Amino acid sequence: MTKRLELDGNKMIHHLDRVQDWKAGKVINPIYIAFSPTSLCNHKCTFCVYHYKEFKPIFFPTARYEELVQEWSALQVKSLFFAGDGEPLLHKDAIQMVQKTRSAGIDIAMNTNGRLLTKEKAEVLAKDLDWIRVSVNGGSAKNYGKIHQTSEKDFEIVLANLQELVRQKKNQNAKIVIGAQCVLLNENQQEIETLAKLLKEIGVDYFAVKPFLKHPLTEWETELENRQEIIQRLLKLESLNTDSFKFVLRESHFQTIPKRAYSKCLSGDFMIEVDAKGDVYSCGPYIGDESHRYGNILEQSFEKMWNSEECRSKMKKIQCHLDVSKCMPFCRPDSVNKFLWDLKNPPEHLNYI
Repeated sequence: MTKRLELDGNKMIHHLDRVQDWKAGKVINPIYIAFSPTSLCNHKCTFCVYHYKEFKPIFFPTARYEELVQEWSALQVKSLFFAGDGEPLLHKDAIQMVQKTRSAGIDIAMNTNGRLLTKEKAEVLAKDLDWIRVSVNGGSAKNYGKIHQTSEKDFEIVLANLQELVRQKKNQNAKIVIGAQCVLLNENQQEIETLAKLLKEIGVDYFAVKPFLKHPLTEWETELENRQEIIQRLLKLESLNTDSFKFVLRESHFQTIPKRAYSKCLSGDFMIEVDAKGDVYSCGPYIGDESHRYGNILEQSFEKMWNSEECRSKMKKIQCHLDVSKCMPFCRPDSVNKFLWDLKNPPEHLNYI
């Protein structure tokens, strides 16, 4: 199950029909949509990339969402990822929305802090999600509470909820991949080994550790002390790996940030972000930036918005004029952009394979 786990690459080669249409200059529909059921969050993690914006209690209308999944299915959108700038499970109808997405034939996954999982929710999610990733950023109750800016009791609750999710997976013989992820900080680096062993014992499929990446508009920042020493120590945790558990240090993200291998952001046709207000953006780090807002899908169909002059114009401006050197490093579209850039700018002597 974890042998083919791919966290940092892309799968564009498996969508060559759409890639070819894009290369030919046709308007294509997105393959992947990151969606925020709500802009509200019950945790206030110190490192959160969305600290530059307010966490207002905005909830996407359920009835409109149920219409949208039918529209997206007809347009051959392949996958939806519940994440964005809030905690998905704070939406009272989040589980119903997951079920509607699956029944519409669209793949569905979720990013969550796991605090609001219950037995009933876990039963549905284990059946309907392709994968779930739970954010756990401390290996002790005290540190978890400090980093997540929540009650220390939440640590044990989240671990128990993960255990219930694993139990539901086994009971249903479900295919869901259950992962946990941690942002490596000075505040938690001594607890990673403890946390990895704990998560393995619980039965999650993988535990990934990634660096803190600063959004230009956030004030909080941190710098790992003895960075290389810590990385080398954590790499040893790969000894925990088995056929059913994988420890993943996203090592490439810890290296010196390289110059991007592309000069244009070309991914906007293939992957987009929708916030709880129904605004559609080129990607998550630009939520709230009007120049990256394609339109809104509460008052009009997705297809009408997607084919509108406003959307096409802004997408073209982003692709032509965005200075990608100023974008967040290792952004979600990064590997997709590398693929598309190479396709648009082939090397010399192409036939010498």
